[in-house]
Order: sequence, then C-alpha cells, then structure tokens
Amino acid sequence: MGFRVLAFEPVYENLQRICDGIWLNRVDEFVTVFEAAASDELGNITFHKLVGRLDNSAVSAVGAKLAFKSNEEIELQVRTIPLDEVIPESEKVVVIKIDVQGWELHVLKGASRILSRKASEAPYLIYEEDERLLQASNSSSKEIRDFLHSVGYHNCTQHGTDAHCTKN
Repeated sequence: MGFRVLAFEPVYENLQRICDGIWLNRVDEFVTVFEAAASDELGNITFHKLVGRLDNSAVSAVGAKLAFKSNEEIELQVRTIPLDEVIPESEKVVVIKIDVQGWELHVLKGASRILSRKASEAPYLIYEEDERLLQASNSSSKEIRDFLHSVGYHNCTQHGTDAHCTKN
C-alpha cells in the first residue's frame, strides 16, 4: 500500500519465507527485514524453536511449547534490537503490530520513545495479549497495560487475544 515496513524475524527458516514473499510480490523497496528479535535491549538472547514447527518459536521454552505438544526444541542465540534504535524520531510510524509469543512487554519497552510521541503522531498499536504466553515470559497483561498507560495509551480494546490501542 505504499508504506515502508520493518519486519523482525530471528528464526532463519521464517526469515527465508518472508524474503521469498517480498521477492514474489516485488515489494523489496518497501520492506526492510532484520534477522533479529525486537526487544528492549541491543544484544543477544537465547531463543527456543520447536523441531519441525516454524510457527511457534519463543524466548521462553515454555511459551514455545504451549500450543503444541513437543519436547524437541533447539536453543538459538539471536540478536535483539529495540525499535527505538532503528526508527528515527523524524520517521512517521503509523502501525506497530507485535506477535512475539509472550515477549510483547520487552518489544514495547524497546519502542518507548516511539510510543511516547504526542497523540497525533503516536502509532496505532496491535499486540498479542495471551496471558499464558505472557506468564511464560515472566510478564502479564497488567504490566503491559501499566506500561502503555505510562506512555499515554489509555484506549485499548480486546479483539480475541489481540489488543488494539490508540492515544486520545
């Protein structure tokens, strides 16, 4: 739709699928892909990937296994990058969509400068709020909502396991 997209994907097999989609749809001038996990710190973190499943990897081993009965997992070291490190203050951000298997609070904290923008410049926010996954990563929906209130997001509505938030 003509917007610039930043995508973060730490699992190589998923990254390949994203890159294939970008190539097939001829949108490479609009999409920047980071082989990393969005988080609240620049560095590295241990990531858990289920053998044979590309769709349920997580920072938490418990979170990676919640949706599927599996004991086979691989630990990976992945790079972490805060969104505030890659998005300049001058760049308009329309939407932030987060689905990171319970790591949402860390991603949000890594975007605190972006989320602290005044209401007319603050992005629309969509994130997964699954209490089981959040607990597996030692956080909670209450912690997320408290953090969002601290940066001015007071209007959040639930849509299944997704929360949609705006600033007034």
